[in-house]
Amino acid sequence: MGDQVEKDAVHELAEDLLCKNWVESRPAIMGRQRVEIFRGKDLVAYLVDHSEAVERALPKQKGSPNDLARDVGRLLLKRGIICRSERLFKRPKLGRKKLTKFPRKVFAVENDQSKFIEGSFYTWNIERPPTPWVKVVSYAAVLLVFAVTLFPLAPYQVKVGVFYTSLTMLVFLLGLIGVRAVLHALVWTFTGKYVWFLPNLLADNVPLTEIFSPMFGEDKNKRGKPYPAPPLAKRLGAVAAVALTVFAAYKYTPEKGYGAKIRSTTDEMFDYLVEHSDLRRITGNSTGDAEAAAAEEDLPPPGEEMPEMPDIDLSDIVEDLPEEDFEDEL
Repeated sequence: MGDQVEKDAVHELAEDLLCKNWVESRPAIMGRQRVEIFRGKDLVAYLVDHSEAVERALPKQKGSPNDLARDVGRLLLKRGIICRSERLFKRPKLGRKKLTKFPRKVFAVENDQSKFIEGSFYTWNIERPPTPWVKVVSYAAVLLVFAVTLFPLAPYQVKVGVFYTSLTMLVFLLGLIGVRAVLHALVWTFTGKYVWFLPNLLADNVPLTEIFSPMFGEDKNKRGKPYPAPPLAKRLGAVAAVALTVFAAYKYTPEKGYGAKIRSTTDEMFDYLVEHSDLRRITGNSTGDAEAAAAEEDLPPPGEEMPEMPDIDLSDIVEDLPEEDFEDEL
């Protein structure tokens, strides 16, 4: 019974150390598995400053704070809650002078897992419990699938709202990309430096929380140094060539065929959405479509009877026709 209580206390302490970020942990890759690692000296430093945490794992045990902290580390190793690991790459990357604080890739040390070393890295063998946001995102994904599936049956106002929302987001994103390009061109033209506004905006290797940070960044080579600035004459020549190309493409666009369609797409897009009959059928406004079609053909709206046709004497019309119209064809 005492061992079970001790085991529960140790596991609870380990979960608090990981989940409450009492000890700094970082994601890493060990083999083909994603894990979280921490430094042994960070664990010892925390336990030395928080004797109540040591008391939870080793109740009524006496000793110096450093010795008790190492004992807790050995206990975690013995229970298999953590395992010792090392850097996969021992040398810094090209262009860097020092190793990173936490490596991206590690490997497990197979031998000597019972000895706790402060200067080593350790991998957590336990996982963080799922947060409530995981369930919220899961339910939201299911609702999104249903919404996309039932979108053709949605009311007209919903479809228009989705269209304008999507169009606004697209225009905002394209505008942001355009601003980045203009600022980059201006800075590069006058200074020769490769500076970007929101450099992580189009990066696919950063999390969503880091897309809008930092605000400005400069491209650097493998050695971590900025690229040399081209001569001013070459920069001005490149800008002039791009400007002339854009001007020629706009000025000499054909007036017929695809050129005319490209020129009129932006101006007619909203009118096309509202007025074109095919898009009205997509929106599901069948009554309005029928009324519009009837108005174009001088027909009564749906639900109304056709007006009575007046009596016409065909004999008068036939007498007025020339005789050649009644000759039989050979």
